[in-house]
Amino acid sequence: MPEKLSFQEFRNIYGKVPRLCVDLFMRGTNGFLLSLRDIEPGKGLWHMPGGTVLMGENIRDALARIASEETNLKIKIVDRMGVMEFNKKENPFYHTVSLVYEVEIISGNLKGSEQGKQLKFFNEIPEKMIPEQKEFLKHFL
Repeated sequence: MPEKLSFQEFRNIYGKVPRLCVDLFMRGTNGFLLSLRDIEPGKGLWHMPGGTVLMGENIRDALARIASEETNLKIKIVDRMGVMEFNKKENPFYHTVSLVYEVEIISGNLKGSEQGKQLKFFNEIPEKMIPEQKEFLKHFL
């Protein structure tokens, strides 16, 4: 399994080049799943689970790892929805490009992470959501 960078290496690298991420639009029987962020950037806002693709990790494995780490769930990929770009100077990692996938929840016991302990199913986009993700989802919901 690919290894995560130390925080210092992470900041050093992604302060100079764009970062590749994946975000998961997780569908379940009760709607779509979001996490309330407990860390910056976006602390206190709802967001789709997501994160950095690690060196040597393929997209499918990154999606499965992130679903497991952030929600404790196993998923099945449904389709790629599109691309989001975060490109604001106030973002601590400045330039992030994220591939967004619709995934179906197939098993597991829902549990949050240090990034967001509170998880909730929604049928509509919540008001307090990461702006780029909110705009992206408006095209699909």
